[in-house]
Amino acid sequence: DGAPPGWAWFDMLPALAHAAPPGPYADALAPLLAPGTERDLGLPDGSPARRFHLHKALLGWLRDTALRRPLAIVLDDLHRGDQESIELFLLCAERLRDVPLLLVGSYRTGEGDLTGALARLAPRSPLRLALGGLSDAQARELLRRGAAAMSDHAAVALAERAGGNPFYLRESSLLLAGEGERQALARVPQGVQDVLRRRLALLAPTVTAGLRLAAVAGREAAVALLVHAADGDAEQLLDALDAGVTAGLLTEPRPGTVRFTHALVRDALEGDLTRLRLARMHSRLGRSLIALGSDDVSAIAHHLLRAAAVVGADAGPAVRHARLACEQAVRRYAPQNAEALLNAALALLAEHPAAFADQDAPLLRVLLLGQLVDCRIRMGAVVPAREAQEQAVRVARAEGRPELLTAAYTTWTEPTPWRVRPYAASDPEAVEELGELLKDPELGDRQRCLLLDQLADALDDTDPRAVTAARRAVDLARTVGEPRLRGLTLTSLLRKVDGELEPAAYRELHRELAEVAAAQDSPEYAWMSAYVAARIAAGRNDPAEMERCLVRADEIARRYELQGAFAVARLRHPMVAMAQGRFEEAERDLGTAVAELRARGAVDLSGLAALGVGCMRLQQGRLAEMLPVLLQVWERYKPHNEALAALALLAADRPVEAREVFGQRVPLRRDFAYPILAGMRAVAAIALGDTAAAEEVYRDLLPLRGLAGGASSLSLAFRPVAQSLGELARFLDRPEEARRHYLEAMRVAAAWDSPLWTHAAQAALADLPPESAGAPGPGATPVRP
Repeated sequence: DGAPPGWAWFDMLPALAHAAPPGPYADALAPLLAPGTERDLGLPDGSPARRFHLHKALLGWLRDTALRRPLAIVLDDLHRGDQESIELFLLCAERLRDVPLLLVGSYRTGEGDLTGALARLAPRSPLRLALGGLSDAQARELLRRGAAAMSDHAAVALAERAGGNPFYLRESSLLLAGEGERQALARVPQGVQDVLRRRLALLAPTVTAGLRLAAVAGREAAVALLVHAADGDAEQLLDALDAGVTAGLLTEPRPGTVRFTHALVRDALEGDLTRLRLARMHSRLGRSLIALGSDDVSAIAHHLLRAAAVVGADAGPAVRHARLACEQAVRRYAPQNAEALLNAALALLAEHPAAFADQDAPLLRVLLLGQLVDCRIRMGAVVPAREAQEQAVRVARAEGRPELLTAAYTTWTEPTPWRVRPYAASDPEAVEELGELLKDPELGDRQRCLLLDQLADALDDTDPRAVTAARRAVDLARTVGEPRLRGLTLTSLLRKVDGELEPAAYRELHRELAEVAAAQDSPEYAWMSAYVAARIAAGRNDPAEMERCLVRADEIARRYELQGAFAVARLRHPMVAMAQGRFEEAERDLGTAVAELRARGAVDLSGLAALGVGCMRLQQGRLAEMLPVLLQVWERYKPHNEALAALALLAADRPVEAREVFGQRVPLRRDFAYPILAGMRAVAAIALGDTAAAEEVYRDLLPLRGLAGGASSLSLAFRPVAQSLGELARFLDRPEEARRHYLEAMRVAAAWDSPLWTHAAQAALADLPPESAGAPGPGATPVRP
């Protein structure tokens, strides 16, 4: 109905503040206690940190109030509630269980989407009361309150027809009182709506017209607004509202305001309007709000967006107020609401171009898409955010305007843990455009920094220019003095630097990111810092420290409600299970995490999932059964993943094709999957008897010999790199080198508490010929598992 996010609480909390002043919490609670004021607008920015402090203040105030005097909070019609109103209700249920607070929420089953909310309430074991109908005796009693002279026959008939529904019974009795018993029973209404329509038909047309305008305005409306928006004179509108109150259709909750007694009354009035009349009424209401100086941008946008399809003159103001309402929704921590507003505004731009003939429509579209990028990143929907940015770039590209391209490319200002472009792909057109834009001497430092960040992302990770651009962006961000910009560029550079081959540089970048997060109360960067620290710990074969870092990341994500972060960190569970040989558990957990990330629009990791399952099937001796899937993955990503496809073909007794696929190999990309893919290449080289390939991959893997292959990705683990090196050395007839590598593999296996890896290393070691006399020792002894 155009109500702003959190409306249920705006309506309730000021009254509570009057009875129990919030004291030290007042400033933090301004967005809830004084919405729309300068005091409100100056505080929140929609960031997770601000939201956390607002929620903390609300819970603290409610806790203190309930400890002084038992408190009850009642929210009706949860199925119609907005995202933030429901979230606050859930937080009270989760965090205030130890104080005398009664929470009551009502909802209609089958309406709205409360699946997630009910799932969060379930562990608290709430008392659920399914409201059934009234008994026959109770139904007859209620009927006679509205029509005392009703006969027993009529009472029984109406009670049976209503099925115990109190609202249906009440409206039926009032209908009978108005029409007479014989007329009321002559035609059987199909339901409550029909009863209401027959009741409304008894009213004068001018009364019904006034009530319909009120229905379009919302469940509750200011009388002054309705008077201004009415077609007729003010007295006629006031008479209509008065008749509605007298008939029991409206109430007066406070002076100057009317409210429908039941949502179904409003639905019946609004539901019979044609789309044309409905749009015209929305237009009058939206323009009346503007004329009256209302700052309720959410309501104005609601009405004008619904009017513009018919009233073309409303399209421009509708888009303008949709942008304002979007900004308000972001400030009030409801990016889903903001996304819906932006999509509606973009649809208007596309469908009614004539309405924007006197405006810079391409610029307006790019600005709207930029806001959409921001909303979707806040929701954790990284892939749809990238799609919105690409759409903005296409608009700017079609116009051939550099300033629009700059605006489009600089819409991305928030960090993400994953690369948001397809794996092993670059964007040559974007690289060329960004290079041209960066030549502009008039660019501001912030714009240049964001363009460099986008250039680094558009280039293939293995392209040296990507690291160069990312480093330039970091250097420039340090001089700009904007901490969040510095955090963004550091996050991007951390994705480019190889933490396994350049651990010192990687740790230094992480230290700087941690400083930014701590200094700015930036939960997004605090989460990223904990995640990177976990990668560093995994690279050091310290799973205990890795888990501590990821538990800290989970706590940050939980506290600040970072969308999608849980699923990213959850990938470490299948990784550890893979390392320890619990393959069924690993496959199940990997599938769950990948599906959740895809559902959130965060990232499509189907290729990673196939790689993970392939690793497990290889170690289980079941690779042939995955051949169709692995061939599809090969076609999608070739030539970067030849080994797994070749091994699957070999397992399926297709050696000629296996050699053909393996022969297409190229130098491996130095990314998170490198130790896994190189380990697979080692297995394939040995299986195919390819000495040249074995020599090559041996040299590639040697600098990584102390790693658990893939573990620092926090998503997959194949086996110790030293195990692959040992097998390669044995194949190349270097038994003493093989022995040293197997001993190292046992050390890594012990660190990860992996019986699977330990057994493989021990078996390989036992299979070596006896150590030759005088052979150089490894300088270390095996670590007992």
